[in-house]
Amino acid sequence: MANHYCMFKGKLKFGVPYLEGYNGNPHYAIVVEAPDGSEFVVLANVKSDSSMPGAGAAGYHVLYQWTADLLLPITADLTALAPGLHESGFPRLDYVRDAGLVDFPNMRPIALDTETEHNDINALVDDMLNLDRTATPIDYVYHGSSGDDDRKGWPPRTEVMVYGFGFLFEPRHNGLHETHMNQGNPVVHTPGVKDHSRENGTQQDGAVIVEIDGKFQALLIAFQTQRIPTDDRGYPVADAHPILG
Repeated sequence: MANHYCMFKGKLKFGVPYLEGYNGNPHYAIVVEAPDGSEFVVLANVKSDSSMPGAGAAGYHVLYQWTADLLLPITADLTALAPGLHESGFPRLDYVRDAGLVDFPNMRPIALDTETEHNDINALVDDMLNLDRTATPIDYVYHGSSGDDDRKGWPPRTEVMVYGFGFLFEPRHNGLHETHMNQGNPVVHTPGVKDHSRENGTQQDGAVIVEIDGKFQALLIAFQTQRIPTDDRGYPVADAHPILG
């Protein structure tokens, strides 16, 4: 990893779904307020950059678990943290090792439907953030690896506290990415297929957790190409299998 694992806590300003006609990275941008009043963005992947062999377009769908009522002890630790960036002293997440966090057999692929935005990952995150899509859209410039992209965001209907887990943008530390499972990536030797094995590690998985009126929800994302179980370096063990079996 180019930098180290961290967590950001901040009040939601607006959410930016990935819609038809957008260029660049397929990310849902969650824009939150930093303690100094500036904007900090937490990105959530809405599509994979690698497909399961033979799966076709559906192989690019991310796997997700949406926990609508997160009741794990970490919620008390999160509540106690001050808003802002935490590079230590926060509960680290591990999808494979944390009891009760992820139920792998019940993770599901979810489509990205940029046209109607129903029953897809945009709609799921909209609901989780309690976005008001009837409000006047907010202009947002998404700064991606392939350039800037003009996008639209919407505010929440109520106060939403966001807890983003992942890795800081480099060199500007104004956002988080890799808010997904960061282990179980196989070493790839196939030309044209991305090798994410360098991202493997334990106790460094990403997530988006939100708190509304004291109730916590969690969006946990993995990829169909990832394998479990993993060893103490986060690499798939010799007889590891895809998450969906």
